[in-house]
Amino acid sequence: MPRNRAPLPRCSRQRRAYVHDGEIMQHKRMALLTLIQKHIRRRDMTELFDEIVTLLSYNYYTDNQVITMFNYLIQEGNAQKPMEFITGIAKQSEKHEGALMTIAQQIEEIGIKKGIQQGKIEGIQEGIQKGIQIGEQNGVQKGEKHASMKIARQMLESGMDRQSVMKFTGLNDDEMINLFKD
Repeated sequence: MPRNRAPLPRCSRQRRAYVHDGEIMQHKRMALLTLIQKHIRRRDMTELFDEIVTLLSYNYYTDNQVITMFNYLIQEGNAQKPMEFITGIAKQSEKHEGALMTIAQQIEEIGIKKGIQQGKIEGIQEGIQKGIQIGEQNGVQKGEKHASMKIARQMLESGMDRQSVMKFTGLNDDEMINLFKD
């Protein structure tokens, strides 16, 4: 026989059902998933450390379920230090320690890969900057040398002696010889 239920109020802000964490903890097999989903976006997941350890101690979950839930927690949740969070739980959960440490190792490997990638990017950027700097320096030096050679040619054409031209322009014998080869 269907129950008669009172209709929900039709206001713009309907009340949301709120289930306390204590009640969620009584949900046995669904407790961990429910707790994680409830708090996934609201706060730092490390605040749920004790509750998660307690639920894992009941041995309701397979390693695959734990791995799936923790992967979800890491990808979507907020934990300031995910490595410490997972290794801390692993140390207190004998049954799931291996599975949790596998996740911790994966996180560490991802961190290493990101670090290497970031290092490569920074190295490339630094190399580009040094290349630009060296290119500018070479360009300036070539420009100065070209200007010195032009001035030396004009000085020699106006009748100044070779030694004085070399002294004032800083050109050497080989460069002086090449002045009029063009």
